[in-house]
Amino acid sequence: MKIVCFPHFFYLSEVSRLLEIGKALRKLQQEVVFFSHGGPYESFARDAGFEVVSINPTMSPERAKEYMKYNRGEGSKSLSSSFFTYEELKAYVPAEADALRQVNADAVLIGWNLPSYLSVQLAGIPIIVQQPGPWTAPFFDRKMAEFAPAALSGSIVKLFHYLPMNRLMNWLMPRVRLWIKPFNQLATELGLPQYKSTLDFMAGDLTLVMDTPSILGISPEELEGYSPAHPEFFHKPPKYRYGGPCYAHLPGTVPEPVRDHFNTSQTKLYCAMGVSGSPKVLRSIIDIVRGLDLRALIVTTTILDDNNSSTEQVLFQSHLPAHLVNPMADIAITHGGAGTVQTAIHSGTPLVGIPMQQEQAGNISLVKRQGAGIMLWKQELTRKQLASALETLVTDSRFRENMKRLKLEQDQIDGAAKAAQEIVNFL
Repeated sequence: MKIVCFPHFFYLSEVSRLLEIGKALRKLQQEVVFFSHGGPYESFARDAGFEVVSINPTMSPERAKEYMKYNRGEGSKSLSSSFFTYEELKAYVPAEADALRQVNADAVLIGWNLPSYLSVQLAGIPIIVQQPGPWTAPFFDRKMAEFAPAALSGSIVKLFHYLPMNRLMNWLMPRVRLWIKPFNQLATELGLPQYKSTLDFMAGDLTLVMDTPSILGISPEELEGYSPAHPEFFHKPPKYRYGGPCYAHLPGTVPEPVRDHFNTSQTKLYCAMGVSGSPKVLRSIIDIVRGLDLRALIVTTTILDDNNSSTEQVLFQSHLPAHLVNPMADIAITHGGAGTVQTAIHSGTPLVGIPMQQEQAGNISLVKRQGAGIMLWKQELTRKQLASALETLVTDSRFRENMKRLKLEQDQIDGAAKAAQEIVNFL
């Protein structure tokens, strides 16, 4: 079978997950090719030996920045808008469908390349989605979500502490229709089914949940036998299967400057927030940790400039093999992307999570509820608050002990291999 992997090549974490699954599919003798609308991380797929087919129109770096800003809940776009406009979808969808027919694809595995939800239907092949558990319907049906404000700020954020926001979030998410308006508009023109909710839209013909069952807290039997509590919000029943934990294993070794920086008796902090982490929040973190008694390693590709040159206390790096570097740290700070959370678990490193949006809050909640991490809201980030959270992680040994327990559970599962096998079984 020929399987097309179609990530958004501006997100390294997404690219790395699909690369891991793609490699596992190759081991199962499947033909794998990557499609791309452009992005700086195409070289990672080529270096791994995959063909990368460029699909027009490509996304400009300027448009990608706007796209990622929207993902962080920033900017002026309203809640009724979407990642793609109707006009963009009219250009993307037919082009993708034509390309899928030309390569004779049997299925598409996506990250966040959302036009594929429509283009696969034109091509007559299934779409396979890999998602973190906190972005699936069973998670909300079991009322497991924790609220974190995304786009809102100011005095209203303080009010949220006194309102039942977790209950509201778990009630709202199965019903909400975020992002789907332009997709449904084009679907109507193409004679395709209408999506009835955001969770309906996000569920593929097969949805692979990329988490450890015991950490997510939903058994494989419950996931596989899932029936929506509110079927009226789905145009067809979703099909979920566990993949498993899947995070970046970038090539290379630990750079010598990093080894030297972490050769200290001081507390060692690893901070990585990815492209979906807010540069504004990251700058606040940097300003705070400069005044703390610790050694910080800041991994970022978004704010490397003259205002953030490395010092004896704070070292800046761009791309690093996080699965090798994170274990060298005592504590970590992350925005809550599934990959960074799972890397921290693999490293046994307790974390402070500062989510940009709801899915990331869900990922952080998995370690928070098991006593291995702390969640802070980005709108309320202060020196006192962050310093207190980091000190708690250092002084309370239960956080590290709990994270090591989660590591033992997570390390038992090869998520990429299991996801690949589920794909083959499905096809």
